[in-house]
Amino acid sequence: MLLAIDIGNTNIVIGIFKKESLIHKWRLTTDIKKTIDDYAIDIVELCLTNQVNCLEINGCIIGSVVPSLTSRLHEAIKKIISQTVAKKIIIIGDDTTKLDIDIKIKSKNEVGHDRLINSIAGYNKFGGNLIIIDFGTATTFDIVGKDGEYLGGIIAPGVNLSLKALHDMTAQLPKISIKPQKNVIGKSTVEAMNSGVYFGYISMIEGMIKRIENELGFNTTKIITGGLAELFKEPLINTNLIDYFEPELTLDGLKLIFLKN
Repeated sequence: MLLAIDIGNTNIVIGIFKKESLIHKWRLTTDIKKTIDDYAIDIVELCLTNQVNCLEINGCIIGSVVPSLTSRLHEAIKKIISQTVAKKIIIIGDDTTKLDIDIKIKSKNEVGHDRLINSIAGYNKFGGNLIIIDFGTATTFDIVGKDGEYLGGIIAPGVNLSLKALHDMTAQLPKISIKPQKNVIGKSTVEAMNSGVYFGYISMIEGMIKRIENELGFNTTKIITGGLAELFKEPLINTNLIDYFEPELTLDGLKLIFLKN
C-alpha cells in the first residue's frame, strides 16, 4: 500500500492506495501547533478506524506547501511504518525527488508543489493544453501546455478567505459558510453575502478562462479540483464552463511521482 500525504494550508489530505486504486481518503485540519506525536496519533487512529495495518504500507510520499509541517509529518510517519520503508519516504521538493515537468516561468522555485503535482496528474490523464482550477485556501489557475509543460498561472483569494475578510473587516456582516444558491439577488444579508462569493467566483472563472484562452490562442480542457470544488461542480459543468471534476487530482499526482521515483 502507498501512503500519500498532501499538506495544505487549511487541510492535510491523506490517501491510501492499494495497487492503482485509492481505497481511503482522510482529511485533518492543518494545525502548526501540533507535535510530531500528535500527528502520528491522528494517522494511527485513522488507520485503526478503517482497519488499515500501518505495517502493510510499503511506500510513502509527501507533498507540502507548509514548510514548517513537512518535517513534522515526515517524522510522524516514520514512527508508524516499518523502518525499512521509513528510510525511503519521498518528499516533493527534495533534491533527490524528480518531477517530470518542464517549468516555463521566471522563478521556478516559486511554484507551489501542489500546483506542479496537479499539472503532472492532469497531463497524465487528459493530455496537454489544460487549465486546472484548484479551490483551496487560495483559488488557483494553472496552465499546462501541449507537451505537459507548466506555463504559469493565476492566484486569487480563496472562497473561505473572502468570506472571512467580509466578516472580519466589517462591523455587521456575519460569519457564514458558502453553499450553492439559485437566486443571484439576495433576499437577506446572508443570501447577499453568499451570492456575492458563490456567483462571484463562478463569474471570475468564466472571465478568467476567456482571458487565458484569448492569450493562449487556443481552446483548453478545463478541470476543477480542491476541497471546495464540489460546491461549484454543478453550475460549472452544466454550463460547459468546465469539462472535468477531479477531486483526487493531487493524490493521483503524488502516486504518479512516487512511481517515477
